Amino acid sequence: TLIAPSFSLPTQVEKTTVPLEEVEKTIPCEVFSPDFPNGDCNYHNLIAASDGSLYFTLGTHAPGYAARFYRFDPKTEEVSLVAQMDAPAGEDAAKDISQGKIHTRFFEDQGKLWFASHTSFYEEGLPGTHYDGKTPHKGGRFMNYDLKTGEFQDLAKVLPSEGIISMTMDKENDILYGITWPSGLLVSYSVPDDDLRTWGAVQNRGEWGHHPWDWDRICRTLGIDPEGHVYGSTMDGEIWKYDRNENRRVSTIEGLDLSKLVFSQSAEETNKGDFQNNWRVIEWNPETKTFWGILFETTTLFEFDPEANYLRAVTDLRPEAYRGMPRNPETSQLGFAIGPKNTIYYLCHGPAIEIEGKPEVQSSVHLMTYEIDKEELTDHGPLLTDDQRRPFFTESIAIGPDDHIYTVAWVEVTDPERKTALLEARISTGPAETEKMVYE
Repeated sequence: TLIAPSFSLPTQVEKTTVPLEEVEKTIPCEVFSPDFPNGDCNYHNLIAASDGSLYFTLGTHAPGYAARFYRFDPKTEEVSLVAQMDAPAGEDAAKDISQGKIHTRFFEDQGKLWFASHTSFYEEGLPGTHYDGKTPHKGGRFMNYDLKTGEFQDLAKVLPSEGIISMTMDKENDILYGITWPSGLLVSYSVPDDDLRTWGAVQNRGEWGHHPWDWDRICRTLGIDPEGHVYGSTMDGEIWKYDRNENRRVSTIEGLDLSKLVFSQSAEETNKGDFQNNWRVIEWNPETKTFWGILFETTTLFEFDPEANYLRAVTDLRPEAYRGMPRNPETSQLGFAIGPKNTIYYLCHGPAIEIEGKPEVQSSVHLMTYEIDKEELTDHGPLLTDDQRRPFFTESIAIGPDDHIYTVAWVEVTDPERKTALLEARISTGPAETEKMVYE
């Protein structure tokens, strides 16, 4: 469905639902289960690697477990467990608050996948420090995985109780960059020099601050241009730049403001202390020689030219039912990629699909594409399995060697015995779960 700009802008921000029989078309999808009952999340890490396999992780909020690292073979359609991530980090999840998440993208270089680890045990939205006598989180780590040997390498560890929530890689100079959580410290690790450095806080007090006015959501995606300059954004809409050739390496780009990119505003929404104007995702596009990304609250698609210090809003990257609202009623997701033919692929939340006899689900997931050269936005419809199970959370995306689109998603569970097993394994419901709506 080609979407034309809407000139009737709704002022209220509210979710909607749609009966299945009123959905014009759906995207059929197959489900492949890693069978990790304690696994409950995936953020940003899914890659189609050069060896023909896809790699991803499942995070967990369950005490006593660490994130798990998986391989998927699209030829055999088999999911295999590569590692439980406490072991490569030299930890024991039974004794330590371990590496519960991999919250960063995978970057392939020199036959290895490069990434960073993060905690998943929280107390009131901050790092958990005590649980049944466990050792506090020792700090997030820069790591890699060798595609040929299957070995992990633990490269460097940041401060205790600080995870690494965002990461990018300067492949030309073999430097990894990350932002820690919750303090928002910019860190770099030079692989050739085995040198870890901290460049200070780039978002005031980060998520240590008192919510909402003293609190700044850490930027979930870092951008890097071909010259190796690193870019991030703040909740107020500022863009900062790291230049390793400068003495004072971090500076704010004056005159650019992400908060001014939105297509509509509502004082009721933007005056809220939790309105977040940073970007959710950003990616360098070698075709246009610019960055493309989406904003956190509004899912506004934007283009950023760092050489010209130029920003422009392109379109609302949402289904028609939510377009024009001054705030997206759903969370902007990380399942964003620039694919073949200069086309953006995005998995976005949409109105929840109602199916008779099934419990309410939080939302649906639509596949949206934006063809940059044609300036054409298309909604291909919501994802739905053959047995009418509804995916409703997709924070990753990759195009496989078989030209299929892959994501790691929350998918509703309909089998009663499986529901019971999952709830027992997790001790309590997972994020956004209810006793009736259980996912895996």
